[in-house]
Amino acid sequence: MIEELQNFTTYSQEYEDLILLCIFYDIEKGYYIDIGANDPDKISVTKAFYLKGWNGINIEPLPEKYNSLLQKRPKDINLQIGVGKNKGNTTLYLYGTGSTIYKKLIKKPSKFIFIKIDTMANICKDYIKKEIKIQFCKIDVEGSEKDVLLGFDFQRYRPIIFLIESTLPSTNISSYSSWEYILINNNYSFVYQYSINRFYVDNSNTIIKSKFLKIDKYIKLFKSFKEQKQKK
Repeated sequence: MIEELQNFTTYSQEYEDLILLCIFYDIEKGYYIDIGANDPDKISVTKAFYLKGWNGINIEPLPEKYNSLLQKRPKDINLQIGVGKNKGNTTLYLYGTGSTIYKKLIKKPSKFIFIKIDTMANICKDYIKKEIKIQFCKIDVEGSEKDVLLGFDFQRYRPIIFLIESTLPSTNISSYSSWEYILINNNYSFVYQYSINRFYVDNSNTIIKSKFLKIDKYIKLFKSFKEQKQKK
């Protein structure tokens, strides 16, 4: 693990990929779901894993970001849609570098586009074979977390870890109280928070839960290695 930390390059905004590496460092070819994937390179939670040999599903409704994913993630399944509790169509409002379907959550959108929406139950059924084990699912959907979780089929598809942004768009105001109960009711437990992200683990996986006890130590080590490299 120490060697992994010394050689690791993080591409995410808040060490999300580093934290997940500490949990899954010994898995060469895992599977992820990235809901709100954004850019394949910048501020990406999954790039480090893709380079490691993993693959998965990237869901990104913005045309420009989706096209970049198509070009740079050929081994992944890339979908230009939104995710919700029902299949249909909706309006996506763009603001700064973000986007949301809930106009009331932002001050003033710069523009809007129309997008298709599907449920994760349908998406998983269409694209994930039964034998595939999902290591983690990242959700960054700017206010639509509850809708995304309500559209899951937790009986058939159970990521070991859910990593979810837990604040209202462009704020530090916590929002997880509106959707956390869905995970709790489906036998997941909150295990860790770093910055605005909360991590939940399937209750059946006690080994993964125990690994989170060492995360703070590993983050501190990684920062130390990074500082040493910068001094050279």
